[in-house]
Amino acid sequence: MRFVLADAARRRRTEKRGSGWQRVTLSGIGTDESAHDYDALDIDEALSELMTLNERQAKVVELRFFGDLTIEQIAIVLNAGKRTIDTDWKFARAWLRGRLGRTS
Repeated sequence: MRFVLADAARRRRTEKRGSGWQRVTLSGIGTDESAHDYDALDIDEALSELMTLNERQAKVVELRFFGDLTIEQIAIVLNAGKRTIDTDWKFARAWLRGRLGRTS
């Protein structure tokens, strides 16, 4: 799903060169209940950067955002403890919030 959204955003950018493009809404980065609008390419770039810093945290984010899995389910998929995944999710969410805050 991440790649589909990123490819669609790239296509829109090349076709329109910035005019008439739409944002894709993804929620879950912040701690509040309000939804944030982030460009799919910004998220793709941020996840790629996070992948170089901490691969497991990037996978946790992908599984939460695009797989809509719970912490328990991710722990099973990644063969890690629930506390480890919860900690990874908290750190990755904070890192993404800071990273995406610089691009918006």
